[in-house]
Amino acid sequence: MSPSVFKFSLAAILLLSFTSSHAQTLSTCEPSPPLPANPKPGVNSVFFSKDGKTLVVGGTDGKIRLLDAATGTVQRTFSGHTNAIYIAIFSPDEKLLASSSRDLTARVWDVASGRELRKFTGFRCAVKSVAFSPDGRTVAATGNDGMIKLWDLKTGNELHSLVHINSADIDMSVYSIAFDRTGKKIYGANGDGTISEWDIAKQKETRVWKAHTGWAYMVKFNRDYSLLASSGQDATVKLWDTTDWHEVRSLSMARESAAFNIPSTGLTFSSDGKLIAASDIGLDQKRANYVYVQVIVWRLDNGEKLWTVEGHKFDINGLVFTNDNNFLLTGGVDRTIKFWDMKTGLETRAISFPVN
Repeated sequence: MSPSVFKFSLAAILLLSFTSSHAQTLSTCEPSPPLPANPKPGVNSVFFSKDGKTLVVGGTDGKIRLLDAATGTVQRTFSGHTNAIYIAIFSPDEKLLASSSRDLTARVWDVASGRELRKFTGFRCAVKSVAFSPDGRTVAATGNDGMIKLWDLKTGNELHSLVHINSADIDMSVYSIAFDRTGKKIYGANGDGTISEWDIAKQKETRVWKAHTGWAYMVKFNRDYSLLASSGQDATVKLWDTTDWHEVRSLSMARESAAFNIPSTGLTFSSDGKLIAASDIGLDQKRANYVYVQVIVWRLDNGEKLWTVEGHKFDINGLVFTNDNNFLLTGGVDRTIKFWDMKTGLETRAISFPVN
């Protein structure tokens, strides 16, 4: 990798995938760098509609795009964020979208018209994650200032502001959140390597456990909520049994050829509950060059590594299985979405994003 390319990749790309492990507090955060004059539409998140026909893609250029999954044609573009988007997701009824961004906001959009309905503020740092409650009445967002905020979607009123820890010496970011099946609890992946379980009504942490060395980065439930998956700075994916929260399995993403591993934001289950996939990158000893950019697919029943797929130039932050579980889609900061056949592990097609 040339020095000029690497300078771009570290300064403009890796910052989209992770936040420095320097201490964070509620009152101080390093400001996010602004978008360049002509930002490239890299992919930071990818999600399917329920019918499998539409992809919602959150872009590094601050835009959300709805794509025809069969053709890759952009059906609608949502503009309003002033910095890179981390996640854009459908509401349970798919009438709304929610998004989180480095511009310190979370927003809600009307899918049919593309109109922005809500703009949620109050964060001091980048907003890393957003989630709808299962009933679609509440939206939650969290970020690098350590706050989990929840709003009533109908009124726009803030319901709660939750803080796992306030410390000048610990990375107190909350990098990812997920509601449980009932919508009464919410789980956060924390910068101190723990996972928090919050009782929303009581505004109280009812469970906290150490999950990863370094920071915990992603949490995601499988379809029947029997497992919670987490990924962290230690380049592992861990599976937690939601009946008693014991660790079921630890899956390694690291390669010995890399001196420094960084998990990207890609973590997903197949809908049939048979597979799990996660992405990460490896850097050399000087953290000056990529050694690899990969996605690993495992079988859930026994932890067997099924496929390791490579082909993206930069971080892979979007991961989703097709509804029939036959393909895995990987969305990269290199402005491509690739389709991988889960029978062969081979790439079958790719969608390349336009510059504008």
